[in-house]
Amino acid sequence: MKTIIFVLTLVSLTLAAPEARRSPLRRNLKRTNPSPRVIGGTIAEPHSIPYQVFLEFYTETFGKYCGGSLISPNYVITCASCANGTLEVLVTLGAYNIFITEPTQINVYSTDIIVHDHFGEDYGWDNDIALVKLPKAVEYNDVIQPVALPKRADIDTVYTGVVGRIAGWGSDDGFDYHIFDLLRYIDTSVISNRNEDCRVYLPPQGMFCTSGEYNDTYVGPCNGDEGSGFVSDGVLIGINSFNFYCLDDFPGFHTRVASFLDWIADNSDVIIE
Repeated sequence: MKTIIFVLTLVSLTLAAPEARRSPLRRNLKRTNPSPRVIGGTIAEPHSIPYQVFLEFYTETFGKYCGGSLISPNYVITCASCANGTLEVLVTLGAYNIFITEPTQINVYSTDIIVHDHFGEDYGWDNDIALVKLPKAVEYNDVIQPVALPKRADIDTVYTGVVGRIAGWGSDDGFDYHIFDLLRYIDTSVISNRNEDCRVYLPPQGMFCTSGEYNDTYVGPCNGDEGSGFVSDGVLIGINSFNFYCLDDFPGFHTRVASFLDWIADNSDVIIE
């Protein structure tokens, strides 16, 4: 997948407690001042997307950053392509500017990472879903809130034409390795899996595509936005899986959350209605 990966120094690989072991990955990244462009994006109002989570995943040799969504006091949902093979994750909740320590932020390390058992079994992106269990239940407040999940009645919903929002701190250039200080978002719509551009990767049943254009503007998630939620009317209907090099007018590919409601219920404390 097109998640940005950064090699960590040997110093960061010692086996002390997580807080002592690692300097947050974002300190090693190229920092870029916000532009008006996720691709074609808008800078969000501070803390206006309270379910948004910033995740820094670590293996023994490298780290990568992704997005996620809070779905309960104990669980964050993201994509398996971010979480697979990792040993721990630094979870940042309540963030707007991730390059400063805001008083609203909660930063915790977790080693309880649950990747779908059949991730990539049929295709490289099939069953691209994962959960992170927080080490301690988070208390909700004005800037930290969960996002709703689809209901069981939505299992067969196609969503074609539905407009939703995806947010993140990721790059606006598929060939540049940087993240943005401030949270940004785009609005875009779900397109048919039969769409010519969507069919390039033959998305499986548990995935849908979003348009790379909205209101005559090129839009889309990009590097570092993988794992972020695609939310419509307050409901998490998709999780960004991968993006076609963030090219103008190409679709974003998202895990279809309604296809995995049983898996979420079996692996978390969320009660699916």
